[in-house]
Amino acid sequence: MSRKRPGRVRLGRILILLMIPLLLAGAVYGLLRRKPEKPPVVVTETAEEESGYITYAITLDEVHGIPVNHVYIPYDSSRRPGEIREIRFLTIHETDNRSSGADALAHSNWLIGDTTDITSWHYTVDDHSIYHNLPDNEIAWNAGDNRSRDGGNMNGIGIEMCVNVSGDFDQTVRNTAWLCAELLQAYGLTPDDVYLHRDFMGKICPHRLITENKVTWFKELVQADYDELQAAAAAEAPTETEE
Repeated sequence: MSRKRPGRVRLGRILILLMIPLLLAGAVYGLLRRKPEKPPVVVTETAEEESGYITYAITLDEVHGIPVNHVYIPYDSSRRPGEIREIRFLTIHETDNRSSGADALAHSNWLIGDTTDITSWHYTVDDHSIYHNLPDNEIAWNAGDNRSRDGGNMNGIGIEMCVNVSGDFDQTVRNTAWLCAELLQAYGLTPDDVYLHRDFMGKICPHRLITENKVTWFKELVQADYDELQAAAAAEAPTETEE
């Protein structure tokens, strides 16, 4: 049996000792590059007051009797930039997925489980459920206008309507209108602040809403639901009494 030469043993030990600091440095670098557990707040309360737009996120428990399921995209996912912004309007989309079973839950699972893309939005609505995958005050990549100032990505709440053949599209539109009305009231916006994806990049989206000539109907639903919520809020507001 041949014996190892002392020189080779010493050289091997030296190489191991040299590699340890490199491995430790790599581990530290990896930790430093990880995103923090919570997104940074980049807009101050003072700036919010001056602009008139809200930067905090509300949490809806239900919309017109439909529970809102809050299942947030993990913060370390590429789909979640984690940047706080002002909420200036709502951006309406369609999933363009007509497969049977491609409802709000299916799209929520896809957003949570698939980290190979950066596309994201805040709400997905179908004919019986609503899923909420990002806090309303965080940027999401859905409008196709990159980081345009006052653009869909930077200031809009992205809402996707399901078009699966196994669902009732008209009911999905009605549920989306109620969600829009609730969000408009919550963030001090009006029905004039509801936009289509097409308004930001020219894409024919929401496709069915546009091609089936239902845009006007949808906006009328939003206005009616918003007016109803405003009237209810006014009725509940305390009135001043004369002394």
